Amino acid sequence: MTMKRILACLFMLTLTACLAVPSTASAATPAPTVKTTITRDADGGYYVETITETPSASPFSVSPYSCTAATVDRTKTTTYYNSSDSPCWRYALTGTFRYITGFSAVCADATTKLSIYNSAYSLYDEKHSHSGNTATGTIKIKKKTLITTKTLSITCSKNGTFS
Repeated sequence: MTMKRILACLFMLTLTACLAVPSTASAATPAPTVKTTITRDADGGYYVETITETPSASPFSVSPYSCTAATVDRTKTTTYYNSSDSPCWRYALTGTFRYITGFSAVCADATTKLSIYNSAYSLYDEKHSHSGNTATGTIKIKKKTLITTKTLSITCSKNGTFS
């Protein structure tokens, strides 16, 4: 065999092996991981803050040797409960992140959503932004004359780790 035929055969074997990898649609979807933090306030109420991370369904989707950027959304929520354990309001921050494992990470967008469950509370002010590799949302909630400020932020490292 000539060198050209040997290289062509090796190329075809490599191509066949690459196409034999199962698609992510048929792969089992991993269970999401939920990290929860509880913080008490001076009035006997408390905040429950969660961030949900859904791992990639395919081990081939983001490689440390790939120059393909992964795009992922992460949502962090905080729910305020009063001293009677009733939910009063919920604030959610969603950041859209793009990262290349080991090289860079950037936050492309930030959005927020507020749900009020107790009519004693109302929105006073809300701002959200994104800069660098961080999404930030700040809300001010009013109850009578008391204004409470709560800030959420999500940061993506260049390795795709969120905090």
